[in-house]
Amino acid sequence: MTTEQRIDRVETEFATIRQLLISAATYAESANRRIDELGIKQDRTQIMLDELGAKQDRSQIMLDELGAKQDRSQIILDELGAKQDHTQTQLDQLGIRVDQLSSRVDEFIFHTQRLFNKAGGEIEETKARTERLEALMLKLDRNYEEQKSQFQEYQLTTNAALERIDRVLDYLLRQSGN
Repeated sequence: MTTEQRIDRVETEFATIRQLLISAATYAESANRRIDELGIKQDRTQIMLDELGAKQDRSQIMLDELGAKQDRSQIILDELGAKQDHTQTQLDQLGIRVDQLSSRVDEFIFHTQRLFNKAGGEIEETKARTERLEALMLKLDRNYEEQKSQFQEYQLTTNAALERIDRVLDYLLRQSGN
């Protein structure tokens, strides 16, 4: 091989090496661009992850607040249940009082009927009082579910009526005994 052939061969090899270097440089630039793009995408992904984390934190705060509200609601419901039980107890006691009052009214009516023949003038007064007592009973039934303060006022009214009935019964019994 001649020197010229060797030079041509070396030049060809240099051309090939240059082509390989250009190709490698192009590939490196392309890889660098992809790395840069991946870095940008990674930054965007990190921003999105940070936003998602912040949203998750806000959601957790909202869930905690909702849990606290639910706890407060449960406490209120428990208190309402206790108040309802207390009211039911009072209503039961009122029912007992109404039964006692009803029993006393029945007794009053019995004595009134027995004395009817003996006390003709007093019978009209007794009827009027009986009607007032029945009206009072109706009022007791209507007011049965009112608030506690109304219940206490009603109880006072009922006790006063019972005292009047007792006085009338004592009076009538004394009159019938004479």
